[in-house]
Amino acid sequence: NGAEVVIIDNLATGRKKNLNPKAKFHCLNIIAPQVEEVVRKERPEFIYHFAFNVLVPEAVDDPLIDMDSIAGSINILKCAKTYKVNKIIFSSSGFLYGNTKDLPVKELAPIDPVSPYVVSKNAVENYIRCYNSTYGLPYVILRYAAVYGPRQVTGAMSDYIRKLKAGTQAKIWGDGGKTRDYVYIDDVVRANLRVLDLSPDFPSPIFNIGTGIETTLNDLYKKIAQLLNKEPKPIYLPDRPGEQLRYCLDSSKIKNALGWEPRINLDVGLRKRIGL
Repeated sequence: NGAEVVIIDNLATGRKKNLNPKAKFHCLNIIAPQVEEVVRKERPEFIYHFAFNVLVPEAVDDPLIDMDSIAGSINILKCAKTYKVNKIIFSSSGFLYGNTKDLPVKELAPIDPVSPYVVSKNAVENYIRCYNSTYGLPYVILRYAAVYGPRQVTGAMSDYIRKLKAGTQAKIWGDGGKTRDYVYIDDVVRANLRVLDLSPDFPSPIFNIGTGIETTLNDLYKKIAQLLNKEPKPIYLPDRPGEQLRYCLDSSKIKNALGWEPRINLDVGLRKRIGL
C-alpha cells in the first residue's frame, strides 16, 4: 500500500532472505539500546510488535528464557512513548485463556495462563494497557490462534511436514487429542492492516484472530500425511507440562468492529503451506 517499512529482528527463527528487499532492516534484539536509535531516526507512525521468544517447551524448563521478551517489550513501549508513535499493535496469544471449556472463547473470558510463555504475553499486555492509561499511548492487542504459513520453521505443523517429507516419524506429545485453531498467515496480515483504521477511542481494543474451528493434532497429522502421500505413523510420547488441552477462538468482535473474518480454511491453507 505504499508504506515505508522498517524491520528490527534478531533472526532467531527467521532468515534475511525472506525479507522484502524494499524494507529497511536492522539486525537487533529488541532489548538492545540501539532500538531507540532506530526509532528516533525513522520516527514510525505505527509499531507492530511481533518479536517474542517462541520456544514454549524450553521456557517451561527455564522461564528466564522469556526475560528478553518482557524487557524488550518495555524497551519498545518506552520508544513508542518518547517518539509519539500513533499506535502500537501487539501480537498476543489466544493461549491466554487457558483450559477453558467455553469454546470458541471470547475476549472477555478470564485469563488463565498454563505456561511461562503465556505468562509473559500477559505481562506485556498489562504493560501496554499501563502505557495507555498512564501516558496515553494508543494500542491494539491481537490474540492470535495458531498462525501458520510458508517458510515457518517452528511448531508442531512444521515438524510434521518436515518429518513426513523425510519419511520419518514425527512426535506427538499425549494421545493427539489436543485441539488447536489454525489461522493462515494471509488472514492474520489482513487483520493487522485492518486495525490501523480503528479509532483510538475504541473501548478495549483487544481482538481474537482465529477461525473458530478446532482441529486435533491427530487430524492435522493425517491431513498432512495424505497431502504428502506418506505413511509413517507418529510416535506418541507422554504429555509435556505447560501444554493446553483445547484451543479455539471466537473472532466475532473484530468482525463486527472492522469486518474482518478468515478466508482461508485449513485444507486450502495446508496446501499453500506445503507448496502444493
